[in-house]
Amino acid sequence: MTDYFSDREQGPRLRTEKIVLPVVWGGIVSLVQTLITTGAFGAKFPELCPDGHSPVGTDEKTFSLAIQAELPGLAWPLATTRKIHHGFWIQSLPFAPETPKVMDFIEFCYRAVAKPVQGSHHEERDHYHLTFDEMEGKKTFSADINRIFSRNNLAFELNETGQVVKLDPRRAG
Repeated sequence: MTDYFSDREQGPRLRTEKIVLPVVWGGIVSLVQTLITTGAFGAKFPELCPDGHSPVGTDEKTFSLAIQAELPGLAWPLATTRKIHHGFWIQSLPFAPETPKVMDFIEFCYRAVAKPVQGSHHEERDHYHLTFDEMEGKKTFSADINRIFSRNNLAFELNETGQVVKLDPRRAG
């Protein structure tokens, strides 16, 4: 599953955790923000070239609106901290949504992700027109999510159909 030294030397981690902690949520948010930046959600939520009809990236606004409509209560931009007011001072604390909402978010992203493939370069706008390899994008997304789960001992797996499943505790190692 992973190629880290500690995994090779000590074996796979026991995956018994059932709650997504803020550090895990932060990793998932980082992954999704990177995918937005690279245009990986542009097949379903395209940012179109102003001079034509070819996608050039991800339209983050439509992506976020769809997330908010399908996943009520998941605010955009995705929060990884919460501010707590204590009289005259404010404390910022790590935050993660409830675990089922995180898993819904992962499944939503899986349905929309695809590997962006650069096509022709648009000189005037200095961008590439994109096509998408959906199978490769989903495969890479699953591997990245499952690495985060594994490295943080989470007893979940994103399977090849895009569903997050709980691992059998007897085989969650």
